[in-house]
Amino acid sequence: MATLNVEDYGAEGDGETDDTAAINDAIADAGTGDTVLIPATADHYLVSSGNRAAVDFTGVADDVTITGEGPGSRLKMDDVTDGKNQWVLGAEADAGSLSGVTIKRLTLDGSREVNGDKSTSGFNLYPGGGGHDIRIEDVVAENCAGTGMSFSGVGSVTLRRITSRDNGQHGFDLSGDDEDPDFDARSLKSVDNDGTGVDFHNGNHVVEDLYCDSNRSGTKMGYTGGDADSVVLRNANLRNARENSGFRETMRDGAGTDVTLDNVQVIDAALHGFRLSNSANYTITEILTDGTGYEPQNRAPIYVTDSASIDADVVRSQNARYGPGVRDDSPESSSIGEYYHYNNPDGAVDGDIDVGSQYNEESAELDVPGPNDVGAFTSSSEPDEEEETEPTDETGTYRTNFSTYETGTVPEDWTPEHASGEDDWAVVDEQSPAGSSVLQFDSETSARHALSYDAVGTASDVELLGLFRVSDLSQSPTAGGRLFLRGSGSSDDESGYLFNVRDSQFGVWKYDGGSSDQLVEWGDPSDGQWYFARFRAVGDRLRARIWPADADEPSDWDADVTDTSLTSGWVGVGSYSEFADDWGYLSAGVGGESAPMPDTSRTDSNRSAVIQTIDGTIQTG
Repeated sequence: MATLNVEDYGAEGDGETDDTAAINDAIADAGTGDTVLIPATADHYLVSSGNRAAVDFTGVADDVTITGEGPGSRLKMDDVTDGKNQWVLGAEADAGSLSGVTIKRLTLDGSREVNGDKSTSGFNLYPGGGGHDIRIEDVVAENCAGTGMSFSGVGSVTLRRITSRDNGQHGFDLSGDDEDPDFDARSLKSVDNDGTGVDFHNGNHVVEDLYCDSNRSGTKMGYTGGDADSVVLRNANLRNARENSGFRETMRDGAGTDVTLDNVQVIDAALHGFRLSNSANYTITEILTDGTGYEPQNRAPIYVTDSASIDADVVRSQNARYGPGVRDDSPESSSIGEYYHYNNPDGAVDGDIDVGSQYNEESAELDVPGPNDVGAFTSSSEPDEEEETEPTDETGTYRTNFSTYETGTVPEDWTPEHASGEDDWAVVDEQSPAGSSVLQFDSETSARHALSYDAVGTASDVELLGLFRVSDLSQSPTAGGRLFLRGSGSSDDESGYLFNVRDSQFGVWKYDGGSSDQLVEWGDPSDGQWYFARFRAVGDRLRARIWPADADEPSDWDADVTDTSLTSGWVGVGSYSEFADDWGYLSAGVGGESAPMPDTSRTDSNRSAVIQTIDGTIQTG
């Protein structure tokens, strides 16, 4: 099983070069079980299409993974011809089975600002076809004139941690192929789309852990792609539908769709909270609507109409803008076990519906996902019981130049690890290229010393940037200036990947349960020289580069190796020798983010932690 890096096929990722052919060549060359890697860059990979997919995995070999390195692995559509069916990434699902294909850790940008036609999407499988086994995880589809994530009659698709936002049509358009299920989706986020957050059509659908906000409507079961056979919607938070209902059904009368609503709430929709219509059969565990309903056409917060029937355990309807909490004009029988209503202008119920117990009291919102709980590059609240999943890091960056820590002691949010104690580390008043204080290691014993940066926590895909110097490379043994990734264990049972300065070379080493292994060495370090080192771990790939602090960062990596031994752990710094090592700055990027450089024009800047989520940046310090 090989890793095919698209950069080796000529992809630049500079935002100017058309990288379509290079990426597709890598996918075409992938054999069974191979990985196609699209590395993160400072800009984006420009791709283009005359028709259908720009990046096309039609006919790809079995068990191939197409992966980026997080938000920085961005595929962005060029200015293409309006009126064509074009999408950033996809395949023709009627051209043969796609077996064991995984797509992950990418951002798909449709360039809505130049591609105004609504046919341009982020992801699409079209024309449709069944018999597949496709998994998509940690993907953002954004800024598309059409739908963010579209599936046109495709079966056996697994979706995990997907965000679709700022698109001209729907966030997700799910049309299956009558497999069971066609879609197994968990941890979806659909926000600020001009269509429906999630649109269900033909087939069988299970969607758990959903957050929708500020779409035209929340979710819909429509008929244009064929009536859905079954829909299970569980743990859903549907908010601020701008022009329509939170949950609605527009299928043809007689569809007979089985619908399960389990722990679903609608907050502040323009029309209904729930419009339950036609001949669907609704099994409801618990639903809540708050601040919905409006005057024309009897639009109550919960509206049961046409030939629909509901069998509900708990219903909560409150603070309606118009009408009763529930209106039922369907000829079919319906029942509610417990009904909580509050502050609805026309009372509790209008219509012939069997209600067990009624309570005139206001309810709290349900326990459903918030905006930072689901979507790309978050951890799903309910991991698959049948799946062994890798740790998923929350996207974020962290940085410190040590200048606001108390001098003479270990920094308060760092912890001595392995052989280290409190006396081996301290912040001291000394100038570096990044500030007026440094973190200094100075020990009386040669041993495997380390200090973890607790603010970052446990991380798997992570990058460190360190500014350091080593005072005396002539001593023996010499091993210092270390940056640790995926650290764990205690003294004599140490584990971690480490960038290292040893005698006359830089290197990448590994501790694994106390054993030591050199992975690669290079270069010629100098005493007393301030260096920057960037050290990155993504999956089983380790990369490092080093350069003098007074020089520009190079674009090439000095070291690029693979190792599968260690998957996650703490990050930090370390040393082995007794002589002093100094660190003037350390930063970390987690979940695909790049570790930020310091502002060397200011030498008195405070330490800070910057947490970057998929929706924005919050800075503290």
